Parts: sequence; structure tokens; C-alpha cells
Amino acid sequence: MADGTAGGTAQVAPLPIDRSNLTLADRVETLLRDAVVQGEHPPGARLSEADIARSYGVSRGPVREALRRLEHHGLVTVEPHRGAFVRTLDLEEVRELFEVRIALEAEAAELAATRIDAAGVAELRGLARTAGQEVARSGRSGIFDTHDLHDLVVRQAGNQRLARAVAQVNAELRLARSRSGATGSRAVEAVGEHDRLVDALASGDARGAREAMREHLGAALRNTLALLHPTLADGKAG
Repeated sequence: MADGTAGGTAQVAPLPIDRSNLTLADRVETLLRDAVVQGEHPPGARLSEADIARSYGVSRGPVREALRRLEHHGLVTVEPHRGAFVRTLDLEEVRELFEVRIALEAEAAELAATRIDAAGVAELRGLARTAGQEVARSGRSGIFDTHDLHDLVVRQAGNQRLARAVAQVNAELRLARSRSGATGSRAVEAVGEHDRLVDALASGDARGAREAMREHLGAALRNTLALLHPTLADGKAG
């Protein structure tokens, strides 16, 4: 649906009766979070309890609870007498989130350099190679949108609390919908930055991995701010 409301999503099969330790609200929250993060509901779109309940084949109670949780996690805003809306990030919020992401993922890269095994290095090189081939073929890489390579680096860091913090920050950043690094010259630059990061990780260079991640995400921050506000110059973008 062109206006981005929940009623425009495709009808999904009714959720089955919960026979596990997950509640119905848990399942609705997961489905709705994925829909928001993947852009099915764009920033500013109204999230109708009635439409979501009808689409998922549930009552409005689990939907209301799911929306409350997503509000707590910074993906949704609930306005009195108006309802729930997908959160819209302003430039300062994007900057702050990126700065947190840089700090967290730079630490993850340093830890990963001391803990990654041969299988992890091989997987990272495979992802980097796939991204490079996609950029060479089409000038675009969907792999940057899914954060697969970054996710693997964080997993190799071996710290679950750090991984959860990174996941939360990245979920909020996806609301910007800027797709930093996805197209054009930035995609080519990002491929080279990923290669330098993987080389540092493969050689066990903890300091080099930290710096490679900081440089890569710093460039992504500047590009993202420029996309969201074209008048920003590099010097102002951080």
C-alpha cells in the first residue's frame, strides 16, 4: 500500500497456537520488528493495531504488547490519541547511533582478531569476495544492507553482551534507510575497506583490525549524513 501503513502488507498465515516458551506477543514482536527493519513499514508510517492483528491472524492484545516493546527498543513511537508510528531519526540521532556503533564494532574487531579461527577467516573472505563480485557486476551490494560480514566479526569476538548491544544499535540505524555503502563509488570503497579489515583479522593484528573497522564505519557515517543531508560537507559530517 502506497501510504506505508500496516494494512498494505501482504496477508500472512495466522500464527499457530503457541506450544513453546514463546508467547504470542513474542512472535508478533519478531515479525513486526523484521518488517520495520526491512523497510516494509517506512519511517513515519502508522502502525494500525487492527490492521496488524488482521494480517497476522491474532487479537489486538498481542499486537499492542509487541508495539509497546518495540517502542522500548527505539523502533516505534506511540503518540496519545494518534497511535503507533515507525520512528523517524533526525541527523543528530543518526550521528550518535553511528558513534556508538563505531565504538562497539571497533572493540568487536579487536577481540575477534585474537579469537577468530581458520573457519571464521575463510567465511569472512568468502563474504568479502562475494561483495566484491557483486559490486564489480552491478555497482551495488546487498551484502552491505544485511551486515553479514559485520555480524560475523561480532560473533567471532565471542561476547554475547557486546553482540546484543551491536544488534540494537544497528536495528535503530536501519530506520534511516540510507543504505550507506550500497551503491556507486562508496560501494567500491567499502569493498576495499572490508578487505583491509579481513586481512588484519586473518593476521591476528588486533590494533589493525580496530583501526580498519573505525576507518570503515567512519567513512560510512560521513556518507550516510551526506545522503540524508546533502549540504553537509565531510568536515561537518564527523
